[in-house]
Amino acid sequence: MVGGRTLNVTARPLHEGGAVLALFDLTRVRRLEGVRRDFVANVSHELRTPLTIVGGFAETLASEDVPFEARRDFAERILDNTRRMQRIVDDLLDLSRIESGGWVPQPGPIALADVAGDVLAGARADAAAKGLALRTEIAADAPSVHADATALRQVLGNLVDNAVRHTAAGEVVLFSRRHERGVLVGVRDTGIGIAPEHLTRIFERFYRVDPGRSREQGGTGLGLAIVRHLVEAHGGRVRAAGEPGRGTEITALFPDERARR
Repeated sequence: MVGGRTLNVTARPLHEGGAVLALFDLTRVRRLEGVRRDFVANVSHELRTPLTIVGGFAETLASEDVPFEARRDFAERILDNTRRMQRIVDDLLDLSRIESGGWVPQPGPIALADVAGDVLAGARADAAAKGLALRTEIAADAPSVHADATALRQVLGNLVDNAVRHTAAGEVVLFSRRHERGVLVGVRDTGIGIAPEHLTRIFERFYRVDPGRSREQGGTGLGLAIVRHLVEAHGGRVRAAGEPGRGTEITALFPDERARR
């Protein structure tokens, strides 16, 4: 290590004296290897728990003396954890497709009111079960956004789902604001909030502010990473703001068509 960089040094002596040194900067290679190791470890960790649960209940069900009521409960737990693993795999495939360049956004003008209505309708049942109010605040000067329709729905869907899962009381608001480069769309809530030291990392894959709580609520740890990649593919950026106990606001900037040129 030299100055924080990883170097490989090879020396060859010369017949007439002296030597030739060859230096190879391996910093990026080592960093990528570390990312790959962390990724494999994280995926293994995320899948281990549901796999253990599925295996344990399946083994129990194989016994002939399990009461019918217990069999039903075990089967439901197996189904829940199978669905959880499917969500993780689906999110991983989405990330892989985006990061590899296999997906390219096809942006166009989209009315935010229509998309917001569909997204909130999909979250209404979960919000109602917790007594949460769902609202929209579409600014008069930001009624539409230049974005890929499918990507926009996935971005807002992930943000609303995340907000509902981490809000015990109050409301979740889907909003838009005009920005000098385009339109900011986002979601704010009255949930548990996020401490400052976590704000810059919540868009990393598998990063969780409260790992145990997030898993219990069904999160995969990949939703916000997908949001970041989708928005950045449009030339935009994402930001998070919040305080513990005072809710969270996450915004995504979608540049106007002229700003992308």
